[in-house]
Amino acid sequence: MNKDQEGKLQQEITQSNKAKQLFENPLVKDAFDNLRKLYQDSLFNTGVNEEKTREKLWLAYNIVNKVEQHFMEMIDTGKLAKKQLEDFRKNISEKKF
Repeated sequence: MNKDQEGKLQQEITQSNKAKQLFENPLVKDAFDNLRKLYQDSLFNTGVNEEKTREKLWLAYNIVNKVEQHFMEMIDTGKLAKKQLEDFRKNISEKKF
């Protein structure tokens, strides 16, 4: 592993930690939950002839889930990067002895 690869892993870990802090923040969790509920309730309360409105609400509802999923992917990527970096450093220290 070269310095660039190590730096990239460290950057992924840093991003993951920031994403985790945001994602676990009660205000952000409430925002996701409130938006999801708002779009769901609005979707179920559309009239028979409101197809375009339903389509837009469905997209909005799914975008909330996509953003939430992106946070989780960033967190998982950081976990994998941390494990790779730990394994690399462990391997280096074992070769020294």
